[in-house]
Amino acid sequence: MSHYVDIETEIQNQGALIRALERLGFKNKIEIHSIPQNLYGYQGDLRKQKANIIIRRKYVGINANDIGFEKTSNGRFIAHISEFDHNKYGESWQKKLFAYYGVEAAKIECEKMNYTYTETIDKKERPCLKIMI
Repeated sequence: MSHYVDIETEIQNQGALIRALERLGFKNKIEIHSIPQNLYGYQGDLRKQKANIIIRRKYVGINANDIGFEKTSNGRFIAHISEFDHNKYGESWQKKLFAYYGVEAAKIECEKMNYTYTETIDKKERPCLKIMI
C-alpha cells in the first residue's frame, strides 16, 4: 500500500484549480464534491484521505492511486498525492500546476473586472499573462 503525502498549498480558488488541472490533461476527468469523498488506492482499497476535487486512479496512470485536493477550514487546499505517484506527479508537475493555477486565478479576476488579457508561453514553457487595464 502506497502512503499518501499531504501537501499544503496556497490554492484557494477552486475554479482556478480545476482549470489548471484541465490544462495538465485532466479535462472531463475531475470529480467535484461539496462534501469531501474518500480516495482509493491502486487496488481499489478505500483510503482515509478525503478530497473535494478528485482525479480517480484510472486517469492518473497504471497502478496509480487517486489524487485529491481537500478544502481546509482556512479555505486553502491540501493536495493528497501518493508516494508512488510522486514519480509522475512530484515537484516538477506540482510547479506546473501552481504556475497554471496562478495564471487561471488571475484570468478569473480579469474576467470579473472586464479586463482583457493575452497569454503566452515563455521559452521555459511557463505561462505568462499580459493584462490590459
